[in-house]
Amino acid sequence: MVAVDPIRLADYKPWPFALPEIALDVDLRSDQVVVTSDLSLEPLSTNVPLILRGVELTLDGLAVDGEPLDPSTWIQEGDRLTVTGLPDRPFVLTTRCSIDPFNNTSLEGLYTSGGMLTTQCEAEGFRRITFHPDRPDVLSRWRVRIEADRHRYPVLLSNGNAVQSLELGSDRHAVLWEDPFPKPSYLFALVAGDLREIRDSFTTTSGRTVALRLHVEAGDEPFTAHAMESLKRSMQWDECTYNLEYDLDEYNIVAVRHFNMGAMENKSLNIFNSKLVLADAETATDGELERIESVIAHEYFHNWSGNRITCRDWFQLSLKEGLTVFRDQNFTADLHSAAVKRIDDVAMLRNTQFREDAGPTAHPVKPSEYQAIDNFYTTTIYEKGAELIRMLHTLLGSKRFMRGMATYVSRFDGTAATTEDFVQAIADGACANGETLGFDLEQFKRWYHQAGTPQLTVERSWEARSGRLTLHLRQQTPPTPEQPVKQPLVLPIAMALIGSTGRQGEERLLVFDQEEQVIEIGAVPGPQPPALSILRRFSAPVTLQMDMTLEETLQLLAADDDPFSRWEAGQRLSRQVLLARAAAEPDATVESALIHALRQSLVDMDVQQGSELAVLLSLPGMAELEACQEPVDPLALFDAMQSWRSVLGCELKSELHDLLEQCRSQWSQPWPKGQGARSLTGVAWSWLLAAGDAQTPAEALNAVSGPSMTLARAALRALQRHAGPEREEALRVFYDRWKDKPVILDAWFGLEASTPRSDGLKRVKDLLEHPRFDPLAPNALRAVLGGFMANVPLFHAIDGSGYTFIAEQIVDVDQRNPVTASRMVKVFSRWRSYALERQLVMQEAIQLLDVPALSSNTREVVVMLKA
Repeated sequence: MVAVDPIRLADYKPWPFALPEIALDVDLRSDQVVVTSDLSLEPLSTNVPLILRGVELTLDGLAVDGEPLDPSTWIQEGDRLTVTGLPDRPFVLTTRCSIDPFNNTSLEGLYTSGGMLTTQCEAEGFRRITFHPDRPDVLSRWRVRIEADRHRYPVLLSNGNAVQSLELGSDRHAVLWEDPFPKPSYLFALVAGDLREIRDSFTTTSGRTVALRLHVEAGDEPFTAHAMESLKRSMQWDECTYNLEYDLDEYNIVAVRHFNMGAMENKSLNIFNSKLVLADAETATDGELERIESVIAHEYFHNWSGNRITCRDWFQLSLKEGLTVFRDQNFTADLHSAAVKRIDDVAMLRNTQFREDAGPTAHPVKPSEYQAIDNFYTTTIYEKGAELIRMLHTLLGSKRFMRGMATYVSRFDGTAATTEDFVQAIADGACANGETLGFDLEQFKRWYHQAGTPQLTVERSWEARSGRLTLHLRQQTPPTPEQPVKQPLVLPIAMALIGSTGRQGEERLLVFDQEEQVIEIGAVPGPQPPALSILRRFSAPVTLQMDMTLEETLQLLAADDDPFSRWEAGQRLSRQVLLARAAAEPDATVESALIHALRQSLVDMDVQQGSELAVLLSLPGMAELEACQEPVDPLALFDAMQSWRSVLGCELKSELHDLLEQCRSQWSQPWPKGQGARSLTGVAWSWLLAAGDAQTPAEALNAVSGPSMTLARAALRALQRHAGPEREEALRVFYDRWKDKPVILDAWFGLEASTPRSDGLKRVKDLLEHPRFDPLAPNALRAVLGGFMANVPLFHAIDGSGYTFIAEQIVDVDQRNPVTASRMVKVFSRWRSYALERQLVMQEAIQLLDVPALSSNTREVVVMLKA
């Protein structure tokens, strides 16, 4: 592979020009698009060349203040346009170039999706539209004119407010957009197409009326009400919680089928993957409805945490993404169940980000270098970045943290900031009334620069007579690529003592910032020590090593008043059971105790607590289990999961049928009501089907054609491992019902690809040739190839056939969509954790990725894997 020089944070220098205003004219023609840009430039240094970026552009004209430039004053090399001999005063550089969005399969810059033209400019896509510095610290006010055929493109959208519409003869028209707030080029957006508009409005706290518009393809109008209501809830929440009001006269959202990401926060013109807009209870699950609400909120919240205050450079990506994830997590927690939301977020973190931290692609929240910035849109940047902000919130308390947020907004509004700017502003605001911070701010910043998941080890001793509990704590972060030595971090550790009847005394927050520390906790004298509830609400993103007796774990599961800690106690027992089964050494004592505890939970918690009970009954994810096993045997873990579900279904059969009887009366309640009952139904079906229950297959099959997508998909997932005729009939019924709805049909592709069958690999290859499979749609690719990678028996087949298949597919996808391909490569990131036989066949598959034409995105990940 050809080496690519990395971009380094240490090399950052401000751009030597200011660019306060941009006038862009975009002329959409039948075979090409002509883009004319006027850049109002102000030199900040003398005699410096102007360097602009452009990818796959044909330069048709170049002028300064209207005068064409002499060819000897500029040169175009690769993606660089260098102009010399420029005036040492403000001037306007005009470029005219043509582009071909109709054959752009990268889904970056300007491209087609169906009959629509759309853009994706984050991170470096604007350079595919016109020549520009294309860096986030260059902020400008934009004026954009779009001209097009009125019949082919009746809707013309861009950022800001539409200030003028023009009729240009019988066939063409134009719209002029102005965005008064400075923004970088990655936030530029343009959409042109034959779209249907759904209108609503929102009145801000100050009394302004904002026009809200959702734009979708014809026929999708009935599926937009949930997204619109989610937007209005987001706007109201941000005003009430952060005192942040929307600042323009209109807010537009467009649903696009071909989109690499979930959504994009372009100022006032959010572009969304259709999957995250089009939904109702019949077409989307409860989880998808909540996800849509969360992502709508996330992109709206970016208006302040990302748009009004943006990133100085891409190394600061978590400045906007980590903060906005933290904000959308709290939004969902406030609207629904805070306990369930926290548990869901921790489960996701452990099964994705912790896995990333433990592999060759581990990187800090603030990386020091990169080759392709697209590869750093990761759970480390987003979810771990959010955990860092959550720790600040925990350390400071809500009131002081919110003072810090107000300081951050007022200090940096309209600028490009850094993570250091953010952390310092939070600290300054928190201490504005003379308070002390309570922890070392410089030490806390290590979280941004140090990769890996810290390991917290707790050893305990207890004096029965005095009731005094002594804790010996140690922290250690394992070596990661390029960072063999780690320094101690600031860990906020929330803890409490739990007796048989509940919490004893107050919760305590320990700020642990040493490699080792000994603390004493007063307890209640007695024959047995109280159980230690530690890392309550998952107060720090660490792994915990602490010896805990079976009795202590059961006490936490039964009596802890922190829902997260109760769930964690159950997860600890489930991990013990599954790992022992995978090693062919089942522990009857632990299994019996866990079954009894789950039975008690089913008796004590009714269906009104359905969501909390459903997460309490959930099993650990495969990635989390793999992190606990050495060497990893994925097939043994998969079989252990299947056999344990069967045991649970047999042992709890009566309770599960009673539970289903309670749930049925709530199946039809509209979201968010009834979601707990529907979640519990999915758990019950899964366990009963695994146990061979005679009644369940018919009920599950019947749900596939019912009015609830949540129940339909729960039934299909439960039937996946049921090799009876009901499984094939259910998949057929679902396909026949939704074959004309691509957003929903992706779920069918994913289910087919992830169903364990003896001929599964052949079936997946057939899916890639299916007449309704769209190879250019990232959702469809993720459904089939992602479904196959989640199909443990097929992907991890010991002959290596699954690994080889995926490697070949990645090479193929990379030719047209490097962003999607580079993300798929990470499925091989933990190949060294498997036994030698499996390592060897995985290595052979990784070698197949070593092809000359590989993109820089995918190449960077492959190099990491092989290092």
